[in-house]
Amino acid sequence: MTARRNILITGTVLLAAFTAVGCSMDGESKKAKSTADSDTVAYHADYPEYSSLDAVIKNSDVVVKGTVVSSRVEKMLPDAPTGDDPATNPQAGLSPAEAKAAKEAAEADPVIVTVSKVKVSQSLAGDVAVGDTIEVSQLGGAYKGVTYQEQGTTHLAKGGPQYVLMLADHGGKSPYDLVNPEQALYTVASGGTVKAVAGAGFDNAGKIGQLAARADRIAKNRTR
Repeated sequence: MTARRNILITGTVLLAAFTAVGCSMDGESKKAKSTADSDTVAYHADYPEYSSLDAVIKNSDVVVKGTVVSSRVEKMLPDAPTGDDPATNPQAGLSPAEAKAAKEAAEADPVIVTVSKVKVSQSLAGDVAVGDTIEVSQLGGAYKGVTYQEQGTTHLAKGGPQYVLMLADHGGKSPYDLVNPEQALYTVASGGTVKAVAGAGFDNAGKIGQLAARADRIAKNRTR
């Protein structure tokens, strides 16, 4: 379910295609300086929305339970553009000078992401094993004195609760990301009850064993 994303920075042209960061499928994000706080940048992102928890699971490559062991904040720069198709290379058709200017603008105003390392304690779906450590990327974070925020994103907390994460796999060494920042993020209470972190999440996940059985059923139906 690999996807690529176009990141649009307010006030500039569409710069380049990025590997998906914090949004999935055909998501698009914008960022602009907050008028209230010059040290805050507000991201505005569009994500696919799902009508049910089953749909979220079905559209996830990986579903895991785990805890965050560390995190880092980094900037994303555009991939080197290739090809003549504007759908996959927004710089197609630009003159060398225009392409250079677009690259310099992207490097001066990069997309900021928080990448968390998650130790997997249970694999509900996908090719991830118990004991693996995976990386999960989310839009935003504090970088060089500036806070980058996306309204729908709740960053994973190091040493915090056990999370259930429903993730998209972008291949290679790219981090996973949530298929939807609110509908695909849950915590596990001490009794095993799975609860949505955000109001847009689903409240019918049940206990972790029930969710695991649900994910297994969906995976088997997918392969039939």
